[in-house]
Amino acid sequence: MWNPFRPKPAPPGFGSGKQIPERKAFFLSQIFFIWLDPLLKVGFSRPLEQEDLWELPPDRLTTALTDQVEAAFYARCPPEQRPLAFRGKTLDSDSDKGVKEEEITEESTHDGKYDASVTKALYSVFFGRWWFAGLLQLCGDTLKTTTPLVNKVLLTWLTESYVFYRTTEEERTAFGISAQPRGVGFGVGLAFAIFAMQEVASLFTNHQQQIAMSIGLYTRASMIGTMFRKSLRLSGKSRAEHTTGKIMTMISTDATRLDHFAIYGHSLWIAPIQIIIGIALLIANLGYSALVGLGVLIFGMPIQGIFAYIMMQQRQKGVKITDARVRLTTEVLQGIRLLKFYGWEDFYVNQISKLRKGELDTIRKSAIAQSGLVACISFIPLVASILSFITYSLSGHDLNVATIFTALQFFNIIRTPLIMLPLILSGLAEFIVAVQRISAFLTAEELAEPPTVDYESKDAIRVENANFTWDAVVGLEEKLDKKDKEKESKSAKTDKKKAKKSRKAKGNDAEESSGLPTTTDNITASDALQGDAHAQEPFQLKNINMSVPKGSFVAIVGQIGSGKSSILNALIGEMKKTKGQVTFGGTVAYVSQTPWIKNATVRENITDGTVDETRLNHIIKACSLERDIDSLPRGLDTDIGEKGINLSGGQKARVSLARTAYAQSDIVLLDDPLSAVDSYVGKELLENCLLNGPLANRTRVLVTHALHVLDKTDYIYVVEEGILVEEGSYQHLLDNGPIFSRLINEYGQQDSAGTKTGRVKQTTLDTILKDPKDNKLAEALMQEEERMTGSVTWATYTRYIRHAGSILWAPIILALLALSQASEVGNNLTLGFWTSMSIKGFDNGQYMGLYSGFGAGQAVFTFIVSYIVAIQGVNASYSMFTKALRNVLRSPVSFFDTTPMGRILSRLSKDQDTLDTALPMNLMTFLFIVAAVFGTVGLVFYTIPLLGIMFAPTIVVYYVMSVFYRRTSVEIKRLDSLARSAFYSSYSETLTGLATVRAYKHQAKALKDAEQKLDRENRAYYLTVTMQRWLAVRLDVFSNILLLGIALGASDNRTTLNPAKVGVVLTYALSITEIFCESKLCPGIAVPLISMILR
Repeated sequence: MWNPFRPKPAPPGFGSGKQIPERKAFFLSQIFFIWLDPLLKVGFSRPLEQEDLWELPPDRLTTALTDQVEAAFYARCPPEQRPLAFRGKTLDSDSDKGVKEEEITEESTHDGKYDASVTKALYSVFFGRWWFAGLLQLCGDTLKTTTPLVNKVLLTWLTESYVFYRTTEEERTAFGISAQPRGVGFGVGLAFAIFAMQEVASLFTNHQQQIAMSIGLYTRASMIGTMFRKSLRLSGKSRAEHTTGKIMTMISTDATRLDHFAIYGHSLWIAPIQIIIGIALLIANLGYSALVGLGVLIFGMPIQGIFAYIMMQQRQKGVKITDARVRLTTEVLQGIRLLKFYGWEDFYVNQISKLRKGELDTIRKSAIAQSGLVACISFIPLVASILSFITYSLSGHDLNVATIFTALQFFNIIRTPLIMLPLILSGLAEFIVAVQRISAFLTAEELAEPPTVDYESKDAIRVENANFTWDAVVGLEEKLDKKDKEKESKSAKTDKKKAKKSRKAKGNDAEESSGLPTTTDNITASDALQGDAHAQEPFQLKNINMSVPKGSFVAIVGQIGSGKSSILNALIGEMKKTKGQVTFGGTVAYVSQTPWIKNATVRENITDGTVDETRLNHIIKACSLERDIDSLPRGLDTDIGEKGINLSGGQKARVSLARTAYAQSDIVLLDDPLSAVDSYVGKELLENCLLNGPLANRTRVLVTHALHVLDKTDYIYVVEEGILVEEGSYQHLLDNGPIFSRLINEYGQQDSAGTKTGRVKQTTLDTILKDPKDNKLAEALMQEEERMTGSVTWATYTRYIRHAGSILWAPIILALLALSQASEVGNNLTLGFWTSMSIKGFDNGQYMGLYSGFGAGQAVFTFIVSYIVAIQGVNASYSMFTKALRNVLRSPVSFFDTTPMGRILSRLSKDQDTLDTALPMNLMTFLFIVAAVFGTVGLVFYTIPLLGIMFAPTIVVYYVMSVFYRRTSVEIKRLDSLARSAFYSSYSETLTGLATVRAYKHQAKALKDAEQKLDRENRAYYLTVTMQRWLAVRLDVFSNILLLGIALGASDNRTTLNPAKVGVVLTYALSITEIFCESKLCPGIAVPLISMILR
């Protein structure tokens, strides 16, 4: 049987290879977003996949956006702060059409007027669309602000008609009523005028939101792209200052702050205009009585400003602690094996939890300030209206329906920008903090110019009188106060004792000095806020002179820590050159000491995209990989996984060596690749790859501890304490090199023993890979990220509430919410009773008291609900984070081998930030909106029961439309989350192997891969925000039709319907559009946020 709610699933690949049809859609399709219907039908029939989503147009791709913003930003920077590609260029200040670059002249460089502003760079790129969105918002808000004027005319006509037809001729004469009111056509015309104004305002507002959200998307994409490009150019000093954790925070959080501010930024100037217009119309309506309310509003502004300032201050503190937490979490995950070996899980859980407590302390204080702000923006306009109406009554004016309810609508209109303005100011504060951090990052020191390449040189490598240094690791920002430091030190010692006991319990007899490789041994919230000034003296290479002939085989040897690997890093530019000259005679390839393996197949890791099967097979044989590849589940097409989980240490080294051999570079720098393999494999590599194989005719520089290899080399350099102390052939150094001879005598036996150990390990792995069952297991080791489908269950909501403290909070919050809404409804009903003097025995004083009492009750209950939701949200966030962190660190090592680190970091950073702030705010907004919906429906049924019947079909339409919308929107949001995790993993992977990427000159390829993954996320995000407008436009149409029906019904029953009741209903009906629309949008936003609890 056909079920309209369960249609036949659509075929796969709906949007594959197709661009978003928005620009080619006809006019009405663009106005009402009809072009989205086909995708919504597909999403309604089955869960969407990435292949179902349309592609973004070329000008909306990350590459195009980043090119524009990067050029705009660096054109405003002093030449010394620009990347090499942007030096010699400046901004044409006379241009007002985007970004124009021209060569700097002698005159312009003397100008000295540079402004490295991220904000101005973004503005110069997006200013056209930005101001068009602002114009739409201004028009929409103007129509909303002036609608009460038409409503006043309607209420005046209804009052005149009601009085005229409810009185006798004598009474009319007594009251001075002579002319008969206009006919029903006048009311119908006013009803359609109100409908038209509301509908046009709705279209303006929704398209403004659509354009603003697209600008936010472009801002975020361009900023992430610019920061990614910058990270590929960072010097050693800058990488120490801007750690991976800090960069990930900027990409995941700060870029999102810019996105959000782009959406609401116009309210900074439109909201004051709206307030001024509203106040002017209030004065015109109530006379000087409105000035009393105006005084209250002005008095309340500094109070709101104080709350907004507190929120900004706490946010600035919280960002620093978040950076420290993400950095420490990243370092813990990178060193998870060592951590587990020593049994330090609980110790580092406590260290991260301390930072988390400090972070949540700032969030808690900000939440309290935010609750006060919400109460103020609810209570202050209410007090203003109460005092204005009381003053108006005491000054001898009659409280007629048209005047009072029009004034009330103006107060409601003023309330909206007053609500938004503090929130926008809070967003502005976060925007400023984010811009400052991003600007500091984009102007950070970069690598110096790459070594000179002279293909005509007779030497492959020539280094002349060069000094190099590792940049000092910069601490955090300031010194820690002694008291705080001593306190934290005591706490750290206690934790370390506990960790030591844990190690003993596990039977570990490791030395106390062994530790997890983190930048700070014991990070606390105080450290994050105030910093650590301790820094070690950086290692230096001094007076380096090298001349390596083309095609030669050169070795670099020395004791551990003497500077062998540093020499290779100096050659590829990773160490800072302070003196001298480095020249290469050809292209360079680099094999790092710790092999960098990408999360890809074996074939992709070796060939890096381009495949020559004959050459590939020859290199595989030369690198002794044939037997290993045959043992892998899918051979060359086996997915290695993150960190090369499916390979042993020796196999990783040989894959890395094979990549170098396949690259066909003229010069090969090898950082001890033979140490990871056993002796017989090392001999094969030496004979078949380095001496006689694919690397035979290239220049080879080998850092090694395998001293038995040295007699095969052409030349040897001996390093001691960063200085080349001896050099020459093998025999020459044996005869004339005392330091080299000592190395041979001291380390020869150790070298032999080490190779035997390596053979045992390699044999063990090969034995395992021979088992076909284990091959299947290895094939599935790298787990795909889980993706929820369908609706979020009530158990998830219950779990969230339990994490907040107790399930009892739910009925408490609902009860307080009901009291808050009842106070608001009672407040408006009292105003209606007051204008019509409906309650027998009540005088003006009693109406004033009742009206004020309901208003005060509404403010108090609103504050309590906001406070409880915010605080319990913080408690739930802390509880979930602690539990997630403990479970992650107590997971077996196989979990970390099969789960990309970017995915784990996404859970503990971006998702956690959402749970900290966005989820409680969205839930609170949703609760208030639902309460307003019930209050409005109840009020309409109470005042005009017949009109209340109109809600039944409207609610059915809302429900059907929300189901149709939500099935698709929730799935796209989930695809967005998965794509974001994939991008984070790719970003983290690139940063891990940055030295290798830069040595191979593969920055462009890494950048292209990252930008493509970001584009996959962006297309899901763009469709998500566009579908929100699709739903909003349709709900607005039906809500405005409901408003039209109420106005038409009141016009038709003008002779029998009390105008006071109509005033109450119309006041609520004018705001019901936004209420109903947001009540359906919030689940579409909150459901994906709630799903983060499960993630």
